[in-house]
Amino acid sequence: MDDPALHCLFQQARRAQQRLDLSAREYGFETRLMPQLAELAARGPGTLYLLWRSVAGCAAMVGILAVWFILAQTPQATEDDLSAFWDSGQASHDGEFLN
Repeated sequence: MDDPALHCLFQQARRAQQRLDLSAREYGFETRLMPQLAELAARGPGTLYLLWRSVAGCAAMVGILAVWFILAQTPQATEDDLSAFWDSGQASHDGEFLN
C-alpha cells in the first residue's frame, strides 16, 4: 500500500520534527524544578502527608479490632448453644426467670 499523499504527509512530519528544538526549554524546566524538589526534600515530609499516613494506619487498626471483636464473640455464642443442648435448655429458662 504505497499512497503518495500519505508518504508526503509523513515526510513533512519528519522535517517538522527535525526543525523543532526544545532542548533549551527542557533545560530551563529542569533547572527550575530541581531547586524546588531539593527544598521540599530539605524540609522533610509535610504535615498533611503525615496526617494521611496516620489515617491509613488508624483505619487498618480499626479494621483489625473489628475482626477481632467479631471473632471473639463467636465462641461465646457457640458455648451458649452447646450448654443449652446439654442441659435441654434449662439454663436458658433459668436465665429468663432471673431477668
